[in-house]
Amino acid sequence: MKKLHTLPHKVCESTCYVNGLEDILAWKGADYTDFLLSIVGGMAGFTYLHIKRADPPRMVYWGANPKYLMKDLANIIGFEETVIEGRSFKFTFSRLKDLINEGQPVMAGALDMYYLHYYSDLYKKQHVPIHYVLVVGYDDEKQVVSVHDCSHENAQKIPYDEFEKSLDVKVPGMSKKNTIRAFTIPEEIPSELEVAKKGFAYKAERFLHPPVRLFGIPAMRKLADEIFEWDNKKCFEHMVTYATTPPLLPETFENSHGMRLWQADVLNTLTNKYNVSNWTEASILFRRSGKKIMQLCRAALNQDKQEIADFLIKIAYTEEQAYIMLKDFE
Repeated sequence: MKKLHTLPHKVCESTCYVNGLEDILAWKGADYTDFLLSIVGGMAGFTYLHIKRADPPRMVYWGANPKYLMKDLANIIGFEETVIEGRSFKFTFSRLKDLINEGQPVMAGALDMYYLHYYSDLYKKQHVPIHYVLVVGYDDEKQVVSVHDCSHENAQKIPYDEFEKSLDVKVPGMSKKNTIRAFTIPEEIPSELEVAKKGFAYKAERFLHPPVRLFGIPAMRKLADEIFEWDNKKCFEHMVTYATTPPLLPETFENSHGMRLWQADVLNTLTNKYNVSNWTEASILFRRSGKKIMQLCRAALNQDKQEIADFLIKIAYTEEQAYIMLKDFE
C-alpha cells in the first residue's frame, strides 16, 4: 500500500518543533508569520532540570519541551492533539499509516538526525536526537516514508529501516521512543493577531508565574544561586548548546541568543502590522536579553560561575520587565 498527501510547506530553519503543525494549519487556510508559533508556544523559553541519572545531570534549555509546547499551542489555537509514545515501532508505525490513510499527516519525533541521510554533515557522523518531521506519506513497495522537514523545500524520502532507527530516541523529560503526534484542527482557526495576543499573554503568565520553579524567571534565579555547585563540564556545554541554533556546540556565539532575537523580530514584525506599542518596548528588551545570553554562553564555556550567575540575574530582570509588558496587554 501507499499514500501521499500534498500539503503546502514552509521552509523555516530551526522550527522543527512546530513546522509540521504550521504546514497542516496552512493546508486548512491559516497563515502566520515566521517563528510566531514557535515563540508563543514556548521557544525562547527557559527550563532548568536536575536529573541525577541523566547525562548530563543538570540541563538548561532555552527553548521549550515539545510536550508542553504543543499543549500550550493547543490552548491558544484550539486544536486537539493525539500522542502515541513509548510503544513498539511496529505498533507506532502501523498507527501512523492508519492516520495517514485517514487524511491526517503525522508529526514524528524526537528523531535522531544521525539517520537522516539528507543532513550530510550529520548522517552517520553525529547523534543529534532532538529533530521533528511531518510524515505526509508512505510507500510499502519502495519501503520509504515521505516527510516535510523545516530545512528542506521538497519532501524527503526516508527508508523504513532508518526511520525506525531515528525514532528510537529517549530524551529524559523531553521525548519517549517512537513518539508521533496527530492533530484535529478546529473549523474556525484564529487569526494571526488573535494568536499573538492570546499567545504572548499566556506565555508571559507562565514565564512570570510558572507552576514550578523549573521554568521561566524563577528557574533563572534558582540557577543563578545553584551554578556554584556545578562541577561537570557537560552541564556547561549543554547550557551553551541549547542556546544555539542549530543545537551544536558553537565555535562563535552570534547564534547563541536563546532564540530571543527571534522573539524580538516577531514582536517587531507584528508591531509594524498592528501598531501595538507594548510589543515595540518588549522587542527592544528581548534583543538586549539575547545579547546577554551570547555573553553568558562565552562565560559558560570558560566555566566562569560568577560571571554566569551575574548574567543570569541581569537576563532575568530584563525579561521580567518585557513579560510584564506582554501580560498587561489584552
